[in-house]
Amino acid sequence: MASTVHSCFNASWEKICTKVNKATVFMDNASAECLHWNGGLLRMIDAGAVDVKELSSFECASASQKKAVFIVSGILEELTAEIIRDIIRASQLQYVIIITSVSPHVHTFSKHGSAEGDGRDIFDQFEERVLEWMGNMNFTVEVLHVPLVGTDISPSLFVTPVLSDMPTLLPSDVKQIELLYNVRQGGKGERKNIDALADIEFVHLPKQLQVKIKTFVSTMNDLFEQLGMREDCYSVGHTSQIIATELANYIPARSRRKMAQRKASIVFVDRTLDFAAGMGHQSESVIDRIVSLLPRLSSHTNDVSVNMAAICTVTESAPHAVAPGCLAHSAADTESSVLLNSMITSKQKEALMDINRRLVEAASKEGLPLNLTGRPSRVSAEQLEAHVKLFKGNHNAIQNHSGLLQIAMATIQATKHKHCGKLDTLASTEKLLLQNMGDEDCPSAVSQIHQILSKEIEKAVNERSFDLEDILSLLVFVYSLIGENASHNSQEEAALESTLTRAVLAENMEDLPDIIQKLVGENKTESAVTKSFEHVFRELRGIGHIRDDLKLFRETFQSGGYTAPATHKPILKQIVTAILNPAKPELVDVEHKSSGLKDLLKSGFGLFMNVSKPRPNDHPLLIIYVIGGVTASEVKGIKDAAAMYQSDTQVVVGSTRLLKSTDILESVFCQDRLMLD
Repeated sequence: MASTVHSCFNASWEKICTKVNKATVFMDNASAECLHWNGGLLRMIDAGAVDVKELSSFECASASQKKAVFIVSGILEELTAEIIRDIIRASQLQYVIIITSVSPHVHTFSKHGSAEGDGRDIFDQFEERVLEWMGNMNFTVEVLHVPLVGTDISPSLFVTPVLSDMPTLLPSDVKQIELLYNVRQGGKGERKNIDALADIEFVHLPKQLQVKIKTFVSTMNDLFEQLGMREDCYSVGHTSQIIATELANYIPARSRRKMAQRKASIVFVDRTLDFAAGMGHQSESVIDRIVSLLPRLSSHTNDVSVNMAAICTVTESAPHAVAPGCLAHSAADTESSVLLNSMITSKQKEALMDINRRLVEAASKEGLPLNLTGRPSRVSAEQLEAHVKLFKGNHNAIQNHSGLLQIAMATIQATKHKHCGKLDTLASTEKLLLQNMGDEDCPSAVSQIHQILSKEIEKAVNERSFDLEDILSLLVFVYSLIGENASHNSQEEAALESTLTRAVLAENMEDLPDIIQKLVGENKTESAVTKSFEHVFRELRGIGHIRDDLKLFRETFQSGGYTAPATHKPILKQIVTAILNPAKPELVDVEHKSSGLKDLLKSGFGLFMNVSKPRPNDHPLLIIYVIGGVTASEVKGIKDAAAMYQSDTQVVVGSTRLLKSTDILESVFCQDRLMLD
């Protein structure tokens, strides 16, 4: 299945590459990120592209260049259309090809509010506009839809950069959705009362979010069309329920489902249901540590920037003379693909041993002077570094093992990072909070976090173990686990809120963590900061109620006892375990969405006759797709659950992005989830 997914991602780029010969190529960030994992810049150059540039109003084609290809991940409206116009007017083009990953049906919905027709007329109209910008109606313009679904990071995991900003709703969004819907309706109908997330349907959402969901659904449809499969849709969570319903009823999918010979199941899961699994710092995964500690590549949502100066012949004073390394690798580099998969699905000790073994084999193959020291079962960052430095200045050896060396350098830099100790301290604090949650004699989690904050703000900035971002991380962790039980009363929350406000006001703006700066904004007055933390605790209380509608998966915290410590039960592992359990427990929280009369009859008759209800593991392929990001540790948990039952169903994980804790903080406290901007 992994090779099939890669083939479908690769097929889109093969089609695009037939269009770029002798052209200047302009790409937006999400499209460029997809290309990054599917051949990179060299793929465009090898296909004949003259130049590859950012999709920006400040760019243009050279005066001699008459052909351009625009590759965009969004709808051909508003800002995207304006940027294309600016580039064309600043150039002297005679042949323009515009490729969008968004289907004509979504373009039609965005413009008219319905998806009737094939949407080709929208593309035809845009072609006319482009010809006007070019200044000659006799020039040539093509507008095409080519799906850029995503990329596979490893055989176990694929991500969809074009959907990286897909929001998942929280309880705090309910009243704003109700207000916006009733304002939009005006006097056209009866006022709608929306009291909970469960009451929200697609039609109630603001238009911008509706378009985003339609784009999401179209992208999933493109995935199954390229795979040649008919899917059964399931959901866990309120946003996932809306998306699964839309996909099941998506009109362009009907003919595909009739023709498809193979079947699959896809289970959409809201990230919001278990922030603790994404926020926790107790991961044993090397990949999670790399993603958490190394800076992301500019404008990317998954890959990291790796300093490769150590194996290149540059001086220490000019490290930026070398382009950064990364985790992405070419399709031909199967070693890197297997290694990344091992790093995702193995514990840290096993992953380090695997990297070391591959470095030793590569050095031996290149005839480099190996000096094997230490115990093979205990691999340190220093050992890895010594083996990597054997390749320094050897251009042929570096080129032959480029993917391995970049992954090894990423591992070394993450393992030796100056904030490693801070991550370990956070992990220890989370463990302590977790154990104390099950002890009635201990202070509340909020009170314990307040004590930590009070001690930290008394220290000099450079002596602190935690900053304000870490305090927010701990709060999200505990509220996601036990909800409002995180505090004994509202006074504890108010006291912590007051201390947080004083801590922000006492700091210079530039000394505050980025997430706090985004939260507070430029106006750092007492009133503004107070309102910001009132917003924080509203969101936290909402997080605490996000699983209230669930029955089977309501609890992610299990209190300990005399024989066992308290534990966190990640919801993704719970879901997969319940699905694959041979005893077939009733999946009361996994909602099936019928995509046709046959499915509807099967579900309906199951209420009255001895007909089994559909289950996600009815088909050979099961995709668990997490809306809002996933960690490598969660992928490992899912694969471990699948291996436990030795099921014939192959489980593949997909998500909007590879997650780090700051992504959660931004999505909860800073993102406009209703897409109103």
